[in-house]
Amino acid sequence: SILPSPSKGRQKKMNQWRRWTNEVIPSLIAPYLTYLRKSTSLRDRIELQPDGVATFQCKSSCRRRVLDITCILFNHIEILRIECCTCAPAPLQLLSRGYFACAPIAPSLAVDLQLLELVKTLFVHTTPNTTAWCETLEVFLAGRGYHLTTK
Repeated sequence: SILPSPSKGRQKKMNQWRRWTNEVIPSLIAPYLTYLRKSTSLRDRIELQPDGVATFQCKSSCRRRVLDITCILFNHIEILRIECCTCAPAPLQLLSRGYFACAPIAPSLAVDLQLLELVKTLFVHTTPNTTAWCETLEVFLAGRGYHLTTK
């Protein structure tokens, strides 16, 4: 029998999962461990490469892309503008600044590693409910005057 082809949406999710699993996450392990060590297990907010312009310069003639990324921290939201390419991918640049990207190629949203540590600890000690967590975070930030335009 002939199996139906996956829908475009399902295929996109599968491609994204493969990219996270096979490329992005493996490339972030060593920088993440370095960040953990230098930030005293996320106690201190640091930037691995203080001179981001020099550190993340393109080493070849890659196609560059400028991204405006909404970064969520404990007490505020900030917009970070980065220039990325295959030599300096967005997830690596964000990690070096203490954020985790919410997409593997062109993220529009990133979350502070300290905030993610809180969420991880919360989920270890309670029944996981990501929808409730996301809605709670959105309401919490809205109460402070911030409104997310991405879903």
